[in-house]
Amino acid sequence: MVEIVSAKLISHILVDFTSESDMELYISKFEKMADDFYKSLKKVGLIRWRVNQVWNKGGGFALSSIFEYKDEKAFEKSVEEIKNFQKKHEYYFNKINIKKTSSRSINMLDFNY
Repeated sequence: MVEIVSAKLISHILVDFTSESDMELYISKFEKMADDFYKSLKKVGLIRWRVNQVWNKGGGFALSSIFEYKDEKAFEKSVEEIKNFQKKHEYYFNKINIKKTSSRSINMLDFNY
């Protein structure tokens, strides 16, 4: 039987693009790195990571990334991993014009049954 771990901390990042082609370029490039990125964060306590296309953004193009962490320590370690990842791939991240908005939350109720 697999134990299901509930997330204690959640990070939500909204990434806005100036065009659909920029968003598609971002997705296609990041897709190639996504598995390694996820595995590096999982090692330090990430429970789940999702990338979603925001579809109710009238006339805009956006992606939403949701990171679920087992605790604050996992979040802090993941921040360092993300910084290292971005530095390693800065040639890629600097080519696309994006606006990122981040929010953090503590899980208060979790209806997962």
